[in-house]
Amino acid sequence: MTQVKLHGLSKSFAGKEQVNAVQDLNLEIDSGKITALLGPSGCGKTTTLKMIAGLLQPTAGDITFDGKSVLGTPPERRGAAMVFQNYLLFPYMSVGDNVSFGLRMRHMDKELIRKKVAEILELVKLPGYEERRPKQLSGGQQQRVALARALIIEPEVLLLDEPISNLDAHLRDEMRDLILTIQRQTGITTIFVTHDQEEAVVLADRIALMFHGRLQQFDSPNTFYERPASVSIARFFGGVNFLPGVKRGAQVQTALGLLNVNLQEIADGPVVVTIRPENIGLGNDGENAVPGRILSHVYVGTHTRFRVRSGEHEFEIVADAASVERFRDGQTLSLQLSRDRIWLVTPED
Repeated sequence: MTQVKLHGLSKSFAGKEQVNAVQDLNLEIDSGKITALLGPSGCGKTTTLKMIAGLLQPTAGDITFDGKSVLGTPPERRGAAMVFQNYLLFPYMSVGDNVSFGLRMRHMDKELIRKKVAEILELVKLPGYEERRPKQLSGGQQQRVALARALIIEPEVLLLDEPISNLDAHLRDEMRDLILTIQRQTGITTIFVTHDQEEAVVLADRIALMFHGRLQQFDSPNTFYERPASVSIARFFGGVNFLPGVKRGAQVQTALGLLNVNLQEIADGPVVVTIRPENIGLGNDGENAVPGRILSHVYVGTHTRFRVRSGEHEFEIVADAASVERFRDGQTLSLQLSRDRIWLVTPED
């Protein structure tokens, strides 16, 4: 198991205008864990992955594996294996030859290679597929072959570029489960790139969120939902309820009245109150209760989404599925903004 550290990592591309793809990125990726590089297209996450793999040279900064710089080490000797978004299997080779390619380049004994190929195909749930060609496989099966090809060389670090983005929806859960199972069995340090918040939350122990080439927040998945570092981060993770106010100690004065909050490390003064849709009590009285009127609702089977107006403010609320029977459009009721669920962030310019 290998710890990966990025020290002030930057990458610029020259052209008519210089593009700063990654800027002063500092990350400490724990040994034996799964870390997601998450962000919208063009934020620098794949560029970062390629620098870790040795496929791109940084403009500045350093990359260390267990405290040792790997910048002078070529990709094939770095100890990292990368699985590309488009698989990049050799179409003229069988599955067995694709998977064994790295071992054959090391001139390993043929019988040992055959045994290792059979073992790794069993691990990725493709036993007996040695003689098939990539064109005979589904997208999900090709992704498994690409994963097997990376794992068979026993890398110190596994790098995955959008590992399930090309798969049909019904195959994504299956591939997620497989990646998690293999990572838990092998204990390999894994870093993967994704633009999908759900994928990051399901797979990762920690998430590095990037915007415009810069790290915004590096935390556990639940922290991004419950304690986002900014309004932009909250929005990226589906936050829709934002209420301006002025903080004084453990209270915030808002247009809807005075709200009690838990003490947080944010200075008194202008703030934005955030609370997730599933954390607002619908029809609940008590502390931090504000009046509201239901504007509309959408029943989606597992839950019901409501739009509720309170004063000049609109809230989106997610309640249990049965709530569609208890509440109706136009109904007036109380909304409870629990102090335990309120999070405060600094207003954005």
